[in-house]
Amino acid sequence: MDYRVGEVAAFAGITVRTVHHYDEIGLLSPSGRSAAGYRRYRDADLDRLQRVLLYRELGLPLETIATLLSAPEAEADAHLRWQRELLVAKADRVTRMVAAVDRVPEARAMGSALTPEEKFEVFGGFREPEGYPEEAAQRWGDTPGMAARHAARGQGRMGGSRAATQGCRQSRCEGPCADGGGP
Repeated sequence: MDYRVGEVAAFAGITVRTVHHYDEIGLLSPSGRSAAGYRRYRDADLDRLQRVLLYRELGLPLETIATLLSAPEAEADAHLRWQRELLVAKADRVTRMVAAVDRVPEARAMGSALTPEEKFEVFGGFREPEGYPEEAAQRWGDTPGMAARHAARGQGRMGGSRAATQGCRQSRCEGPCADGGGP
């Protein structure tokens, strides 16, 4: 069955503009065109869009997603298993965060104060993974975004955030800060 771009966008919960953008950058090309030149998508295209959106939900940049999707079809099942592992890990982090947030009103109701460790336990799942600073420096060490990040570490929390944001805006950010995330 063929689907129009508006139908595809509605199925996926994204905008038509996003579908067009994915086509422009080669992530989701339509299977065909109508006689009037409109994009027409098939079930295989919807499967590919599902993979794109899963990877986006996991925080991967579009360039990385394109690389993953260009792998041979035999690797599709391996990608799905990997996506599942990442989603399970993300769900576990969110569950732990909800539990940590739930402890705040419970502690207040009991009249007790949370320890500093308990207050920041909610962020435990968002700390940089082991080896991330080294990998980031190797991959993006010479970019203005990384320079801003290093400069930010020497400043206060708010000043550093502004410096990192400005560094990303001044550069043609590549790597993890390219789509709004930090390096």
